[in-house]
Amino acid sequence: MLLATSLAQNPIKHVVFISKENRSFDNYFGRFPGANGATTGKLSTGQIIPLARTPDQTTHDISHRWWSGWTVIDGGAMDRFDINLQGNVNGDYLAYTQVTKADIPNYWAYAHNYGLADNMFSSEAGPSFPNHSYMISAQSNHTIAVPSPTGPSQSWGCDSEDDVVVPQIDAQGNITYIRPCYDIPTLGDTLDAAGVSWKSYGPLYGQDGYEWVIYDSIAHIRNGPDWVKAVDQITFEQDALSGNLPAVSWMVAPHRENEHPPYSSCVGENWTVRKINAIMQGPDWASTAIFLTWDDFGGFYDHVAPTQIDQMGLGPRVPMLVISPYVKKGVLHSQYEFSSVLAFIEKWLGLPSLGERDTNANNMMDAFNFHQPPLAPLVLTERQCPMSGSYYIFGENLIGPTVTASGLTVANPTNAPITIKKASISGLSGFTLGNYPKTIPPHGSFSLPLKFTPGQPGLRQATVTITSNYQTQKIAVSGIGSFIKTPKTVTIASTVIGNTSQAVVAFKNTDTNPVTISSFGVIGDEFQLVSSNCPTSLKGGGSCQFVVSFTPTWIGPAWAVLSVNDSDAGSPHQIHLSSQGNPSEGANFPTISGMDE
Repeated sequence: MLLATSLAQNPIKHVVFISKENRSFDNYFGRFPGANGATTGKLSTGQIIPLARTPDQTTHDISHRWWSGWTVIDGGAMDRFDINLQGNVNGDYLAYTQVTKADIPNYWAYAHNYGLADNMFSSEAGPSFPNHSYMISAQSNHTIAVPSPTGPSQSWGCDSEDDVVVPQIDAQGNITYIRPCYDIPTLGDTLDAAGVSWKSYGPLYGQDGYEWVIYDSIAHIRNGPDWVKAVDQITFEQDALSGNLPAVSWMVAPHRENEHPPYSSCVGENWTVRKINAIMQGPDWASTAIFLTWDDFGGFYDHVAPTQIDQMGLGPRVPMLVISPYVKKGVLHSQYEFSSVLAFIEKWLGLPSLGERDTNANNMMDAFNFHQPPLAPLVLTERQCPMSGSYYIFGENLIGPTVTASGLTVANPTNAPITIKKASISGLSGFTLGNYPKTIPPHGSFSLPLKFTPGQPGLRQATVTITSNYQTQKIAVSGIGSFIKTPKTVTIASTVIGNTSQAVVAFKNTDTNPVTISSFGVIGDEFQLVSSNCPTSLKGGGSCQFVVSFTPTWIGPAWAVLSVNDSDAGSPHQIHLSSQGNPSEGANFPTISGMDE
């Protein structure tokens, strides 16, 4: 009776919950008019810097692990995105970048014409796997990372290889490792009990992106009759156009189209536009509510501190677009999390809650006015996507040796081959371009063989121009020549909680002239500068060292930065420190692979 009454009270008959990958709110909508956004960010030093432009394809990922989430939140200060692993590589400060309206114009069009939630948070201060669990269960079974290692099945769930495990945390912070195939209640079960149809659209077993099909981690669904509801994401457009959408749909994208760095925002936006166009051009638009969100902050800066409502989160802010004929048009300022979408569905259908999170979450009914004149559909045109990022930063490099660009990809975003007619470099000396393929197959890519040989101190800049039958792509490149030789990363030996380990960081002046050292220090709660024999004036050819220590207070990885300010052109020199806390002597704390997807 509750179900029938609820369906009769508002015009919504279909809910579509779409999840993309790894973007903070400030990264995508920090410049959106009327939203609580930021265009500057605070570093761990307290310095405020402008948020530069995120390239369409980044050269690397940024860590967005459980430990990264708490690192950047920093008790609410939101100021340690540069300390986080890969947040600042060779001075690129990728974590402190954001896209513009020109980079994602269709997402901005949805925001202008429907609803943009600027107080939407990830449910957990961690990566994709636990946050996707909140999207179906309003909990993560206390898992805090992605299952590892990922084998050829491309599964994080019951289909994964036998050696795949996921860390699970208890109330005291102790971590154990379990198979990512377990039973917790899901909204799918509640919908089944109420006789309501649902599907999970995503890549299939063995395909890139299958790991994001979160229902694969629920044993009674993966191994039961409901598994027929996990279908290929390609079929969504046909279902939408033909009026065959279930009442509730979950949907995730393949790797190349999910916007997970280093993948293209433009290619991912085009995928989303195709799916939403199918809804808007089909018979169900007038009765549909679309919730489009991103599953975690991806390591990108956001200035709003999340409320810590329990041990697991909330995590950093993420974008959410609410698209429906009945959404209140404009910026939506209420606080939401992924469980809020479940709470909306439960309220809409008169269903019971799954647990504390969806019981207490804002159910998003305040985002709708079911009595307003329905908003019209907005069918958008897919865009021509760039072949590469718009810039590459070599950062500080020692004068003399040659370094090769890492992660500078040239990609074909089309279904036809691209012929490269010419690639050239112009500007200051020091940069060279090697041999490159003359043809890129459909959806293929290659690493641009760009090299930098610093011949003198200071900033060097140039432009790479790639001319093809598809488009002309320009890439601004820069690098800094430095006489200071020091490692860019130092790993301190892991140790037991409360114990201390140390490492020595070498620092050498390769110039014939002295360099003046003005200041130095370590930023990171669990790290300290123990001592240094570096003088104020380090003579030409002279060396000195810093001794740094690590005293863990939590189980898992931690990061810090040793920063040295001096008169060299590459100053400040930043040495990234890393280590991890172990639960006990001899414990084998598994290393979590990658950045956590």
